[in-house]
This record gives sequence, structure tokens and C-alpha cells, in this order.
Amino acid sequence: MAEKIFRVPCGSEQIAEQCLDACLYLVSQWGASERLDVERTKTAGKHVVVFRGRLDEGETAQIMDMVAGKIPEGYTLGAGKSMHTKDDAVEKARVEAARHTSSDADKAKAAKLFAHARKVAETRNYDYAIECYLNGLNRWPDAVKEGHKPLRGSAVARRHMGGKKPGVTDKLKYSMSGKDALRSMLNAEWLFSRDPANLGYMEGVLKNANKVHCDDTVLWMGAVYAEAIDTEKKPQAKRFELLSDVLEELGDRCQIRGDREMAVEAYERGAVALDNQKRLSTRDSNLDTAIRNLSSKLTILKGHYQTADSFRESLADGEGQREIHDRERVVQTDERVRELIAAARGDWEANRDVPGKLISLVDLLCRGEDEGLETQSIGLLVAEFKRTDNYQFKSRAEDIRRQQLDRRVRSLTASGDREAARQARAELIRFELPVLAARVKKYPNDKRVLFEYGVRLFLVGKLDEAIPVFQAARADPKNRGRSAIYLGRAFLKKKLHQQALDVLSEAIAEHEIADDEIGKELLYWQGRSQEAAGLATEAQASYGQILRMDYNYRDVRAKLDGLGPDGPNE
Repeated sequence: MAEKIFRVPCGSEQIAEQCLDACLYLVSQWGASERLDVERTKTAGKHVVVFRGRLDEGETAQIMDMVAGKIPEGYTLGAGKSMHTKDDAVEKARVEAARHTSSDADKAKAAKLFAHARKVAETRNYDYAIECYLNGLNRWPDAVKEGHKPLRGSAVARRHMGGKKPGVTDKLKYSMSGKDALRSMLNAEWLFSRDPANLGYMEGVLKNANKVHCDDTVLWMGAVYAEAIDTEKKPQAKRFELLSDVLEELGDRCQIRGDREMAVEAYERGAVALDNQKRLSTRDSNLDTAIRNLSSKLTILKGHYQTADSFRESLADGEGQREIHDRERVVQTDERVRELIAAARGDWEANRDVPGKLISLVDLLCRGEDEGLETQSIGLLVAEFKRTDNYQFKSRAEDIRRQQLDRRVRSLTASGDREAARQARAELIRFELPVLAARVKKYPNDKRVLFEYGVRLFLVGKLDEAIPVFQAARADPKNRGRSAIYLGRAFLKKKLHQQALDVLSEAIAEHEIADDEIGKELLYWQGRSQEAAGLATEAQASYGQILRMDYNYRDVRAKLDGLGPDGPNE
């Protein structure tokens, strides 16, 4: 799944807050808080909700549906910086998710070729039969029963008769990775027809059929491939990963265009593939998240989307409509909040195996920042984590406690009690360190969590531990510049001046916007490192560059004054 950014324009601050609540609710339903960020901001005087993270097509469609009632009339979510009218965006998504179709004329011509192929196969002229099947599939590529299945039968019979496998020249001639995905699919099937047990050729058919949106073919070859990789002498996790990715992508397409039956089948098969992958990769903690996310999609599809055209329409009774409306409101009476909490608690107790039910209850308990209710939420989440071993619950409980500690820091800071605020901040960091360490272990590929862990190590002075963490965190484009700043500062604290300068100068050269906050901070710490290394002239140049961007930045003017008569202020 690629990382995407969506912006929801809102007519007012209240609408933006309601939209934010709706998006956060959806994220909690998916159990996807580790990979999705939602925030409210103000751009050019307009209130906007930004939804950022690794999204697939199905999730994108659900976001659009969830926030539909919050967006000003005529607009909906836009990818990146673009905006589209609501109807255009929905129609575009459906067009992009449409399956491959063949005209009636092409199907008729293909049917004649398939019929001729069957007759030829009866004479055991399998090479010619396969050629006829492929010619028919060129016109009707998603014909599983009529073309793909009998072609495979001829291919197996051909091999039993001693037919040769493809040679090097054949593999070059019949490329499976060309720009024309349909041609690549047929090329893969030609190779597959010569070696029907070859997993690489099966993968070629599967991946290219998915690109062309020959969805019946994807399901058929997915089943063939699943059986083959499951019976390997040494099954490989990466093959199950490929299968689950293709099937989830198929399910997302089906969901967008409203083909719920095929979507459910694709998701269910994808879940089986993920379970097999988990069986082979027991130490890959990321798979827990993947399994949970796919299970959430399946649950939502079977539940909310099984008979309704949208999330809101799935709440058939008026009371259900009122509850979801009130949950999304920012201002409510205490009595109504208690009613919503009671309803959510009952819903959860009746559906204990649906993670989103408890998350919804917790969202309501924590909305008012009532520490007693928040502590109650923590207790529920911890108990459920112990019962189910679902890390989502433990993570949410930790987040609530972090919010409580952070709120105390902000309150003490605002009161002016610096010493109490300092102690509260130290308590917060002591709590965060083991939490983030555990999450890094749980999600080793999540560079954002890794960066946050590195910051806490830096703050408590564990520089030798922090340095390799920041080096790894630089792989995340979002935090590359900030990781370089902390890495340079860590080297500077250890008096490794040249290493600090190397890191910072390299980051400055890579950073695209020289005068943004990160650009200025990179220059500032480069100047500090140059100053510490005795490179006064170089430090003056760095500070002077900042001065031309932001005259009042930090203590730059004072530092230039202190660098001697060669400074620009002389």
C-alpha cells in the first residue's frame, strides 16, 4: 500500500472537528492507528482535515463514504493537493476499479476458437490446442471456464506426453514484465502451458491478470497458486505474501464497484494466505497488524456494507442513526454522553469479538478528558489485551496514559511552576521509553515509531543507543531531516565534530526547502558544530545564511556577534 495524503475542506471549525472525529472513528474501527495519521489544520484561512498514511483503494472508498456528510456541498476528498467534485471522484474511483470487459463480438469469436481447441485437444495435438486457446483468450482474457481451465488441462496432458519445457530463448521472447499487462499475462500463460508446475509462471499469470483487472482469472489462478505453494516441500512465506497482496487488492476493487460477494471471497482467501505466511514467519510482528487490518475490512464488509450502500445507510433504525450522529457531534449534554456510553458498552458486551466495538466505547469515555473515565478505559483495554492478546488494545491503553501525562505537563507549564513541569516531563519520558521500545520491537519497519524512540533516548542522554536509531530512522522521508538534526546533535554532544558536520552537511544538501524550519535548524546545528570544531569562518557563513532567511531566529545574531571582528555585524 502506497502512502497517500487526503485533504477534506471544511466550512467551519466545528465541521472540521466533526470530520476529524469521523475519521478517527474509522481508523479505530480498522485498528490502523499505527499506520494512519489524522489531524485538523488551517490553511489559507480555511479549516482542513488531513488524512495521511498507507491507504489502499478499499480504505480510500470507506473514508470518502464516512466523511460524505461533513464536506461542503459539491466537494469530496482529493488525493495530494488536487480537489475533485464529489460525483467525479466517486465515478473516477469506480472507473479505475472496473473489471476488464470484452465485447459480445470478441466473446463470440473467442468461443469459436475455444471450441476448435477442444476438438484439436481430443486428437492429442496439444501444442496447437494451446495456441487456439491463447488466441481465444487474447479476445476474451477473463474466460476462465471456457479458456483458462481447459488450456491448463491441455498443458498438463502435454507434459505427461513428454512435451518440452520453455528454453532460454522462449523466456526472452515471452516476457512476463512488459508494459502491456495483457500481453504479459498471455505470455506468462504460454510459458505456464509448457511447464504447468512452474510457480514463477503461475505468478506471472496472477500478477498480470490483477493488473488487467481480469478478476475471475485472478481468483482462479490464485486458487491454483495457493494449492501449489501450500504443497511445496519447503513453503516460502514470500509466496503467501504475494498471494495475500493480490487478493486484498482484488477485494478492494470489488468493494469500490459494489461487487460485495467477490470482495468477501477475495478477502477471505487473502486472510488464509496471511495466516499461512504467519505460520512460516512467526517472528514477523508486522503480520499481526496486516491480519488485523484485513479482518477489519472483512468484518466491516460483512456487517456495515453487506446490505447497505453506505456506512450511514447500514444503520437501518432511527435510533441507530441518532446515535452515530450524536457520537460525531462535538458538543453534547452530559446526559446524552452517558446514554451514548451506555449504548456503546452494551454493543461491545454483545459483540466482544469485534475489536472496533471496544474502541468505540473507549473513544466516548475519553472524549471529555475526564481522568476517571480515561482510567476506566485503560482498565478495559488492558483486560481485553490479556484476554485476546490483541496488541491494539495494549497500544491504545498506553496512548491514553501518555495523553494524561502530557496534559499534566502542559497544565503545569501554563501555571508557571517550572520545577513541577520539569518533573512531570521527566515522568512522561520515563513512561514513554519502554512503551516505544516495545513498539519498535513489535513494528520494526515503522520508522516513525523508531524516530520517536530515538528522541526519547536522546532526551535522557543515552546517546550511544540513540545514534543507531536515528541512522535507521533516516530511511523515513517524513523524518529524514529531523533524524539528521538529532543525529548531528548526538555526535556534537559526544564531541565527534567531524561526524556531526558530515551528517548535517549531507542533510542540508538533500533538503529541498532551505528556508523552512527543518532547513534553518539543520543550518543552525551545522553552525554550532563548526563553532565547536573551531571553524569560525564556516560557522559565520552558516549563521549568516540563517540571518538572511530569518533575522530573529534563535540566538543567531548573538552568536555572530561573539565570533569576532570578522563577523558580518562588524
